Amino acid sequence: MPGDNSKEAQLASAALAVALTALAIAIVQLLGQLFATADGYRRCQPSVMGAWAKYTRLRWKWSEMRFETLFTTPEILLMNYKPFPEATPKLTGSLWGREYQWIGETPGAIEDGTFEHRQIYRSIGSLDSNLVDENKGSGMRDEMACWLPFLNSIRDNERRVYLRSRSNEDTSKYHTLRRPVCGLVRRSWDFMAPELVRPLAMTYIGDIAVIVLRLGMEWQTFRPEAGEMRAEGNEHIIYSTLDRSIGPILHYAHGQARDVYLKEHRIESDVPDRRLIIPTREVDMMRFGILPCHAGLMRRKSYNMGTIGEVQATLDLLDPTGSASKKVRDNRQFDATSTHGFSDLIPMGAPMLRQRGDKKILLPVPTEHCIGLCSLKEGFVIFRQRLAEYIVEEGDAASEQARWVLDSYDKLRDTHGCWEDGYNGFTPFFDEVYDRWEETTAYFEQLDRQNTNGQYCFSYADLVACHIKHAVNFWHQAHERIREAKQRDHHGLTDWLAEGMHLYWDYLPKIVEELAYRLGAPQSMIRDAWITLIFRAFCWSRSHHMCRAEERFPESTRLPSRYWESKLPVYLG
Repeated sequence: MPGDNSKEAQLASAALAVALTALAIAIVQLLGQLFATADGYRRCQPSVMGAWAKYTRLRWKWSEMRFETLFTTPEILLMNYKPFPEATPKLTGSLWGREYQWIGETPGAIEDGTFEHRQIYRSIGSLDSNLVDENKGSGMRDEMACWLPFLNSIRDNERRVYLRSRSNEDTSKYHTLRRPVCGLVRRSWDFMAPELVRPLAMTYIGDIAVIVLRLGMEWQTFRPEAGEMRAEGNEHIIYSTLDRSIGPILHYAHGQARDVYLKEHRIESDVPDRRLIIPTREVDMMRFGILPCHAGLMRRKSYNMGTIGEVQATLDLLDPTGSASKKVRDNRQFDATSTHGFSDLIPMGAPMLRQRGDKKILLPVPTEHCIGLCSLKEGFVIFRQRLAEYIVEEGDAASEQARWVLDSYDKLRDTHGCWEDGYNGFTPFFDEVYDRWEETTAYFEQLDRQNTNGQYCFSYADLVACHIKHAVNFWHQAHERIREAKQRDHHGLTDWLAEGMHLYWDYLPKIVEELAYRLGAPQSMIRDAWITLIFRAFCWSRSHHMCRAEERFPESTRLPSRYWESKLPVYLG
């Protein structure tokens, strides 16, 4: 009957609806089960990793009937940087199969200085600001991966260091700029440890050690082999926890209130330029107790001096007889921090690390006692007095080189009072001192060329080594002369330091005799070379600032030299 057919149709429709609903529920449950196989997918979303979540992908694996989570995190490292002389389009470059971008502005060239036997120059762009901004995520700031605010802090520091200075204009042959770059590395959650709840960024011990210091922190604990690392300062903190499967994981935090205040008031930096450490490869070496050497004049690329054992080993290299090393050991019996005289190796052996036109002159301390007579007013004043007396004694026989040194000294002293007194933030003074230093460099390079031509045998490195061999004696002898009331005119300055420069001049005949015998060079030339060497060290010292004279820096303030450019991986959580 028609009524029965209508009821059957209604029942059939209801059954169909129920069946379709059940089917939909089954499909949803099936999809839920399938997506549940994507382990880690929820931990790679914007609430956890900000804009980096746009790289998160799912890949179906037929052999296992499940999804694999692929995500992208940064690889943070330092690379040598050479700015282009002209504006260059921002390009994306790849290196070793990975994409690298500057963490900051100003595109330039990457020079692969950290991996030997390769020289690769690439034009690359700046990292997308969305990938650096920690506020681009939809989650709570403190719950996001800590490498997001870490990238943000690096970018802000890059702006302060590079864009507020003329460092990008400097193409000096004496140093190599190093800037942090970020590699985009795709990873699979299959290889993440079960206890990890956030995707990890990767860096390297040698790079993170320097980056942390550039952010204004100081390492309180630095024992990567034990998984113990902690640094604090400038309202930043970074510390490590040890994971049994992958090793140390670093955690970073910084003061949010300070960042909000600076942004609201449009303050880019509360640190003067003169307090920023020079961001070059050579300066980074000094953080690890390694002194970079002038490539054209010294025979070695560097000297290790971060620990007293390394100081002793370096002295044995400079003086194979062992007398200098023994003298330092003897001095340390009376003064446990004494390496006086040895510190002259810093201004004499290092290249010019300050960049022309830049106010950043601060250097890390590479050794325990880094301030020597070539950095102090006592050394300057007494050297000038003895040089003037020497020229008067020689009369017409005084060389043009010795007269040039005296004339250059007097011009700097008369024009700039800080020449003898110490640090001054006046950039023209720095540039004028830089010019005098380069003139002394040209003088010694000319002597080396004459040596190559066979006119005589001369070596700048031998001159420095012979000076250090005798200079380590001044501390004990100066105090001995003062006790015996044999000191000379000190011009009201610190007596033992002033007497030390008098002793430097007393050592000159011995230096001349030793080098003339060993090298066969004329004695007058060696004498002029030593006078120029001291003046050259003065110029270097006034172009940089490391610390006050009375400060001491034990071994714990420097990073172990074995970690310099170490590619031991470490992760940021």
